[in-house]
Amino acid sequence: MELRHLRYFVVLAKELNFRRAAEILRVASPSLSSQIKDLEHELEARLFDRNTKKVKLTSAGVVFLEQAEAVLAKANEAVAAVRAAVGGHSGKLALGVLGPMSGEFLPATLARFAQTYPHVDVSLKEISPDAQIAQLENKQIQIAFTLNQAGEPKIPHLEHHVIFERDPIVLLSRFHPLAEKKSIKISELAQDTMLCLSDSVTHGRHTALVIDIFRKHDLKPAKLKQINSFESMYALMICNQGVTTGPKLYRVPPPPGIVARPIEVKKSDPKYQIRAVWLKNDTSAPVKNFIDALKLETELLVGPT
Repeated sequence: MELRHLRYFVVLAKELNFRRAAEILRVASPSLSSQIKDLEHELEARLFDRNTKKVKLTSAGVVFLEQAEAVLAKANEAVAAVRAAVGGHSGKLALGVLGPMSGEFLPATLARFAQTYPHVDVSLKEISPDAQIAQLENKQIQIAFTLNQAGEPKIPHLEHHVIFERDPIVLLSRFHPLAEKKSIKISELAQDTMLCLSDSVTHGRHTALVIDIFRKHDLKPAKLKQINSFESMYALMICNQGVTTGPKLYRVPPPPGIVARPIEVKKSDPKYQIRAVWLKNDTSAPVKNFIDALKLETELLVGPT
């Protein structure tokens, strides 16, 4: 039994006329009659009572009609679901989240994506940048976001999109002596405790970038302190127990009690870079469609990208 047998049967059951049913199905009447006989033979039941004047369903035909319509409806649903999945209009998409920096681009991108693909189930996982890469490679997430230094080599087996590239700014307590200044020199931070995301969170990238900023000015920080999370870092800054550097964010204000100030940088100073990364061999439509939405949103970001 094939789906066409069910379609032929349902049309004939509705029309109760072989000629009209054959016209609707665009087959010859003898062919339709032969298909119905084959179906009845397979079911070992008469589905129609027919004579030269009229056609009507048997009791078995009435029962079979309900089941045949349900099967055809499910088959149509399956076809629609596959077509939606191929076009990226359904399915699942798992994204990593890069702490507060994600607020610069992720909410607007999610809104843009949802407008076009409302039936894609998007999940967010707040995990460290390095853990994101591991989960990406294990296919636990499909797109990761990483904190990099501009010019840092790409990972060969991953596709990359630079979301933005920014000069560093300093984040410090509003009670810090430098908080009243409009901009801050690196030399003015030389005696502060520099708070860095720990090596286990960013694989040493944040610490290396902080050290490199000082090195470009022939300085080195008096003290480096590694922190395991953004929340802990903010708590220490609020208590004036250290300062940190990060990329300038236009859409995400500092937490209450913390102020952001530009650093007086040289042209050669390192820049912060945020990238979206995904597996090169990932051909899923939701990934492609999300990256397309992200690229459009990237073009709208305020400030240099």
